[in-house]
Amino acid sequence: MHYPEDRTGRRSLWVTLITVLVFVVGFIAHTSSRAQAPSLQHQEPVGKPSQATTVIVVDTSEDLDSSSTRKTCTYTSGAIFVPATDGCTLRRAILEAAARPPADRPIEIRFNLADDDPNKDREVSGTWTLPINAALPTLRTQSILDKTGDVTIDGSTQPGGRTDGPPIILATNDRSLEIESTGNTIRHLAFKGGGAIFLKEDGNTVEQIWMGLSDDGTSIVFRTPAQPNRMAGGGIFITSNDNLVQNNIIAGAFARAINIDGSRTNNTIQNNLIGTRADGTVPEVPVAAQCLRSLSLDPQNWYGGWGIALSGSNNRLIGNRIAGLHIIQSLNDTPPIAIEIFGSGHEVRDNVIGIDSADNPVGVCGQGIKVSGSNTQIVDNLITGSRAGFEDDESSAILASDTSPTFGQITVRRNLIERGPGRVYAFGPGIPAVLRTFQPARVTSVAGTTVRGTSGLDSPCPGCLIDLYSDNGDEIAETLSYLGEALADETGAFTVTLSAPLQAGVGLRTSSTTQSAGVIGNYLSGTTTQVSKLYLPLSELSITGPVTGTAGMTYTFVFELEPLGATAPYTYTATVTDVAEPVTLVTASSTVTVTYSWPTSGTKTIGVNVANELSEVTATHTIDITGTVIPDDEWRVYLPLVSR
Repeated sequence: MHYPEDRTGRRSLWVTLITVLVFVVGFIAHTSSRAQAPSLQHQEPVGKPSQATTVIVVDTSEDLDSSSTRKTCTYTSGAIFVPATDGCTLRRAILEAAARPPADRPIEIRFNLADDDPNKDREVSGTWTLPINAALPTLRTQSILDKTGDVTIDGSTQPGGRTDGPPIILATNDRSLEIESTGNTIRHLAFKGGGAIFLKEDGNTVEQIWMGLSDDGTSIVFRTPAQPNRMAGGGIFITSNDNLVQNNIIAGAFARAINIDGSRTNNTIQNNLIGTRADGTVPEVPVAAQCLRSLSLDPQNWYGGWGIALSGSNNRLIGNRIAGLHIIQSLNDTPPIAIEIFGSGHEVRDNVIGIDSADNPVGVCGQGIKVSGSNTQIVDNLITGSRAGFEDDESSAILASDTSPTFGQITVRRNLIERGPGRVYAFGPGIPAVLRTFQPARVTSVAGTTVRGTSGLDSPCPGCLIDLYSDNGDEIAETLSYLGEALADETGAFTVTLSAPLQAGVGLRTSSTTQSAGVIGNYLSGTTTQVSKLYLPLSELSITGPVTGTAGMTYTFVFELEPLGATAPYTYTATVTDVAEPVTLVTASSTVTVTYSWPTSGTKTIGVNVANELSEVTATHTIDITGTVIPDDEWRVYLPLVSR
């Protein structure tokens, strides 16, 4: 803006006077602040400048005047809050952070505990242990109209602290940290002796926290040793939205290690270790002691605790490792579930269950994933060594169990299951029969790398997305690797080209996911069926038995199929010399025993053809019979095939 010459001079004068006044007021305020808050002048670590408006520095590990609700580190507010004169404790720092006005935010609570602090290096070098003698102040704001907390509590700010774990260890004595403001970050702290973190407002971050572990991270510390069934306590409980919980380690949780409760949305739980030591491993447990249900503490066992539970909507559970779950429990208690899902719209992806960070298949002592609700994606997870709860009618690594009419659109794809409790993905009795009995895609032929198939029996699935998995022929249903996908045509037919032919003894399993509503009853698109039986072609048939014999004597022969576990049933058709009609038997046994007797001498041939729905194999066997001819009305041929 242009000013006339005479007004410009007066404007400059006013600017000068205002500038001087601001400087004087600022100097007085700054001097007063320095007089009452010397700890605010703590020097920033090199390379890590603080972006905080206010920095509060904890300089003592003691929990001084733990009953006081007035003493802060540096802050004065009338007669309500006054600075302490004997040190800045964590309790006082949290109380001050909660009391300060919006103009003082963001706030950072840092640590500068002395090398000669009496609680330094109690068990591990580079750690300071802070006893918590009473309930901690709630991290909140002074106005319910503005809940913007914007407070960071960061244990890694401690000079000289260890870098391979939290340098600040809270001996909580079963006391928790409650967050009732938004936009806060809690990181690099260890909770030992129980106590949880409660996120009651939105937009908070909890990361790099240890819960339930010893200072060196190699064992679990029970919160009340005299009552081991209370476990190590701990956990992160979320009753708000838009929170981020990542890179934490929680072992020995008595309840869910991480729990999103109620109708909460848009929370992200990622890259956490649940049930393990700090390095992600689980110690070896003798086979005889694994997952035994008992209320007595067994020192041979590893009690990794509970897993993670989601409810609400649109929450994400990504890249977590859950292993070694076990609790002290009675025979009638539900074993700890790795992942429980309620609500709708969740994404559960890339989680590893039952394998520790050293790739040891340590398993978990309960269900792998249990899901209810609607419109949830369960994709690309790995589950090893899960077990079913005693109340589950279906022994399955992933179980859908819900009686709500809103259940549906549960997409279960590309999950790898090994050493499971029985099935891969199944439905509990509460799921309507129209979905529970719907058959996944059927493989009709395997030729080299080309797999063809169609809809399951009496289960038309036009336009469905078909997933193929590999499995061996043992008695456990598994999905050991993911082999590809195809979109079925309007008749349900599909073709998948494998990257390489199947290895000997390896077969296929399928699942089907609807791409439009109404394909399965009233269910919407994105609903995945159960996983199919094993489709494994026959590769070889052998016949064993004597090669010489005497007329009129009875001889035993054994027909044996390979590979073990090839798709059943099998149709055996035997054509035998001197027998007018072939003999046929349909059975699920891959080994059968037969007996034959011939009345005349000569070379006798046993020819056998065995077919399943994918393939057929043949074999022949000859036996030279010698001896006297027996009259026709006196000899017998023993034909029945006897399943063994």
